[in-house]
Parts: sequence; structure tokens; C-alpha cells
Amino acid sequence: MASSLESGGAGQAHLAKSDATRHISPVVAHELNNLLTIIQGYADRLALKHSQDSTLEAHLKLISEASRRAATVVRAAQPPRNNLPPRPQPDHAPLASAA
Repeated sequence: MASSLESGGAGQAHLAKSDATRHISPVVAHELNNLLTIIQGYADRLALKHSQDSTLEAHLKLISEASRRAATVVRAAQPPRNNLPPRPQPDHAPLASAA
């Protein structure tokens, strides 16, 4: 009986650890996303600037795509934002001209 209780406690500890490692701190996620945005932006700009060099452009596009994938992974690893109000969505409606 004691061994089943011990294994139950070990199972709960394992679940707690796996739950903790499944999510990353929002602060860490924010900082990672900042870095990934910079990497992606520079790679995109350099790819445009060096479009005549197909090898360099291809490598820069790989860097940009990898940073996009990494940002997706970071967003997926963030804990749910249940206690925060929904973010306002940008209004992409065309501006009415002043007549």
C-alpha cells in the first residue's frame, strides 16, 4: 500500500513538472519574441537588399522563416491568458475621406 501511495505522489510530481515545462513565463516569452522579431526583420531587409545574390538571399530567407517558426513555438508555449481582457483588434477599414 505504501508503494502505491509513493508512486501516486511521484506521478503527481511528474505531472506538475511537465505542466511547468509546457509553459514559459510571459516575460521570457515577450523577450524571446522581441529577439525573434529583430532577427526576422533584419533577415527580411537584408534579403531584399541582396536579392541579386541568390545564395545569400536564400540563406537569409531560411533565417527569416526559422525565426517565424520559433515565434510560433514561443507563442504556443505561453500559458493561457484567461485572466486578461481580450486584446483589441486593429481596425483595417479604409479611412473615410474628409469631404
